[in-house]
Amino acid sequence: MSERRILCVSFDRTVSENRCATLKEAGYDVTPTTSVKEASELLSRERFDAVIVGHRFPAEEKYVLAVEAEEKSNTPVLLVCGAARDSEIPATGRVYALEGSAGLLSALAALFPAAAEDRSQTAA
Repeated sequence: MSERRILCVSFDRTVSENRCATLKEAGYDVTPTTSVKEASELLSRERFDAVIVGHRFPAEEKYVLAVEAEEKSNTPVLLVCGAARDSEIPATGRVYALEGSAGLLSALAALFPAAAEDRSQTAA
């Protein structure tokens, strides 16, 4: 099984470290950043299977990053929206809004069902 590459963009370094640790434990290859500008640069140079964006960035920055991910590589974007959905950025076919990070692994498993199945068989 090849690992899915995830670009994880979190405002807070501690949140980023925790989120990345959870994703790595679940079998994802994670590239962390706390900068939307750096995330944009990474998207232009590298291929990712998904982008996760934390809720504490301004709506304009999240929107620009979602558009860049869509235009450059049709990469799905998961917006982690804190306690309530972020009404400023509507969910679309490639942008998913999640309340908190509790559903993050479930959302990734839905995006990549074969990889999730491979991980569950490996764990058995």
